[in-house]
Amino acid sequence: MKRYIGVVIVAIFMMPFSGCALFKASDKPSGQPAEITVTPGATESEVVESQIKLSKKLLNGEWVIYKVGSKKVEGDERPYLNFSVADNRFYGSNGCNIVNGDFTVEQGRRISLGNVISTQRYCAEAEHDVEINKALGEVYSYSIERKGNEYYLLLYNSGNEGLLTLRKHNMDYLNGAWRVMSIKGKSCDDEGVQLLIDIPELRIHGNTGCNILNGTLYIDPDKEDAIQFQQIVTTRMACDNAKRETSFLIALEEVDVCRKGKDDTAVMYDNDDNVVLVLKKIDDK
Repeated sequence: MKRYIGVVIVAIFMMPFSGCALFKASDKPSGQPAEITVTPGATESEVVESQIKLSKKLLNGEWVIYKVGSKKVEGDERPYLNFSVADNRFYGSNGCNIVNGDFTVEQGRRISLGNVISTQRYCAEAEHDVEINKALGEVYSYSIERKGNEYYLLLYNSGNEGLLTLRKHNMDYLNGAWRVMSIKGKSCDDEGVQLLIDIPELRIHGNTGCNILNGTLYIDPDKEDAIQFQQIVTTRMACDNAKRETSFLIALEEVDVCRKGKDDTAVMYDNDDNVVLVLKKIDDK
């Protein structure tokens, strides 16, 4: 679901702590560093500027806190951080309280978190809130790595020891309008069968070729390429092709994974890796 931060901030958050690192270097994801494209003949300052520009582009958006130290975070409602590069602000949740503050990306993979504040609600069942607060108070530098189709953000203290590992899903390419090209292997020749996928809002809207549909999205933070359509509701007009509409709605409920296809297509699979839907992006120009 989309997170809101319409709450009263009541406390100045976390002074830096001393003590042991939360995990060792061997616990870090073994991904590839994000690629940096630099114009041939660029000066050192231009290279640095390109590095910072790319880092900000990759950093922007919501990151689920995947690990606190070496401990994997589990559960349906995950702590997260959302970085807004446009105004150099971040906000999020430590699993119990809302946190937010300023951030600055600097040369040499430096990142500064400042003016960090938090609500002070007590949560008896929160597992990682104290450790996350402590880690945010110690953040000094970062790296962004790609592992498969996912990006991982690693935050370090001043001793280059890891504090938090965050993960960003790779489903932004699905945002927008799509035409349904096939349903469970059968070609769909009705251009009116469409989906509008809203990744930021985690919602879908669409048309079965007869009825309007709406629903929600769930992106599993532990599974690569995972997406599920939930709480699907439709209008109830009688349709000439009711069989196809039923097949389409069942296919939506069976979607478990989506991968990019060729020529602006997206291929959706069930949990047995059977193709259930093929979509083609609608040109929005």
